[in-house]
Order: sequence, then C-alpha cells, then structure tokens
Amino acid sequence: MTGGGARPRRSGRIDGASWTLYDAARAPSGLGLGYFVCDDPEVADRRAALPAGLALPDLDDEAFRALWEAGRPLTATERRVVDESGAIWLAQGMGPVWAEGGSAAGTTGLRLRCISARRPAVELNGATLSGMSDAELIARVGAPEGVAPSSD
Repeated sequence: MTGGGARPRRSGRIDGASWTLYDAARAPSGLGLGYFVCDDPEVADRRAALPAGLALPDLDDEAFRALWEAGRPLTATERRVVDESGAIWLAQGMGPVWAEGGSAAGTTGLRLRCISARRPAVELNGATLSGMSDAELIARVGAPEGVAPSSD
C-alpha cells in the first residue's frame, strides 16, 4: 500500500474465521471507527465504535471478540472496495435519503475513506453507490477533484 502508512490493526479468530480489525478513523474526541475484514471474501465486513484511548494491539482475544460482537454489518449505503495497491476503502452514502426525489440532489454524494492506510478521504458530490461500479469508485480515489481533508 502506498501513501501515509498503515493504520493500526489487530488480527484474530472468531468462530473459526480469521478477521482483521482496523482502527479506521478517529474523531477529535478520540472515539473511533473500527472496521473488521474477514479473510473469507464471502463473509460480510463489520464496523464498530472504538472507545477513546483504545490501542488495538493491546486487545486480548476476549476484548477483540466483544468488539466484533458489538459491531454491525455494512448497510445498503456502504460498500468496501480495494484499490490497485491493495488498500481497503469504505464507500458511504452521504446526505438525506429523500434527496433521490430530486429536491436535495445537491446535498448527496459519497465519501470514500481508506480503512487500511492513512490517506485523505475522497468526497464525490451527487454520486450514489447504486450508480457507480467498484472500478469507477477506485478510479476516483485520489483524483484531484473531490478530495477533501481527512477527519483523522
């Protein structure tokens, strides 16, 4: 993976499956986004809140499992994509759901956040997950237009 360095992570096993938990983002308060990726591509990713001050390498197996259990699968407005360098990105819909009716179309879009490496978030105004393929999303990652400051 290129750019910015790897994010903190910890691997573990849950019910026989191998998972990697990434410390994907932190708010100024310290609250974080934990993102679980399973080695089995048929198993859905999960995300969980990370408490302020939590260091993933310090988690024991019980705490790792507790975070996984507290996590939730991605919603219909979220999708994982992997770029050419192997970096994992989370694409999330933004804006009011009623905007598809047209009255607030300028307030919707997508935010792509790199989960596995420290890279700037990318915002695509007016885009939707249903309207973009993985290849189209990957092509926009790092494109000069739409790049917004990361909230890390």
